[in-house]
Amino acid sequence: MFGKGRIDIIIPKTNFAPGDTISGNVVLAMKKPAKAREVNISLIGEQTTTRGGATSTDRSQSTVRIYDFKHRLDGEKEYDKEAEYHFEIKIPADLLNRQPQMPQMEGVLGQGFKIVQSLAGLGVWTNWYLLARLDVPSGMDINKKVQITIG
Repeated sequence: MFGKGRIDIIIPKTNFAPGDTISGNVVLAMKKPAKAREVNISLIGEQTTTRGGATSTDRSQSTVRIYDFKHRLDGEKEYDKEAEYHFEIKIPADLLNRQPQMPQMEGVLGQGFKIVQSLAGLGVWTNWYLLARLDVPSGMDINKKVQITIG
């Protein structure tokens, strides 16, 4: 364990559907005391779009945060030992409908376009993850990211 300490996210599964509740625990283990603003956990969705031409040098990639829900677990104080926080985050039932999407083509042309995108490594995809963080002012935050699937 390097630095001031570590933080972990413990969840029983990583696959969820819209409308589900993600429940688990955040475990904070401090190596040395640190004053911090808060301990929080966030559900974050980032959509990555790849565009481009025939070669990899012609392609570009951009990532946009499309969802960010933060839940505060504890407040401002000096964190000096191990603590465990239970959390529950309800995934909105319409979450996947809120995402910006690439225009879709129908029929044979649409299928052909999807195949070309797949072979060329082009398209849009969304990464979902939980991020637990001890927010340390004027210092390095302690954080942990756990990838999940929503679909």
